[in-house]
Amino acid sequence: MSYTTDSPFKSISILYRKSHIWLSNGCAGAGLTAAQAVVILILCDFRALTQDEITKRLSLDKSVIAKTVTKLEEGGFLLREPNPRDKRTYQIRPTEKGWQVYPLIKQEVEGCFARMTQRMSETERAEFRRLLALAADTTLEPEE
Repeated sequence: MSYTTDSPFKSISILYRKSHIWLSNGCAGAGLTAAQAVVILILCDFRALTQDEITKRLSLDKSVIAKTVTKLEEGGFLLREPNPRDKRTYQIRPTEKGWQVYPLIKQEVEGCFARMTQRMSETERAEFRRLLALAADTTLEPEE
């Protein structure tokens, strides 16, 4: 039985919403929302980023990232330091507390992916992962 239509946008919307609900539920014990977990995930993946780099990599509004970063800093998950390459910006890096929750976040993200792809074969799951990455990379390319 299919609950969706032929609309890829409806499918993307459902996947986004459900994955955020699952991730928020999975990270709630650590005191994190899905949005906060994704920021910690990207910071740990890259070790340190500026706020602008986080905004670009996640393709989110600057004000949303600013609020999320502030909340995570207040919670002790990350640290803002003057950027040695550009004194007008800050390097944002995970604290020990951020590194401690990183494995949980990665596990929860993989659990979300497994949940949404549970009816796929291993080959289909790998191809879906590849196609999602391709679509995301394409949307992040500068527009002409």
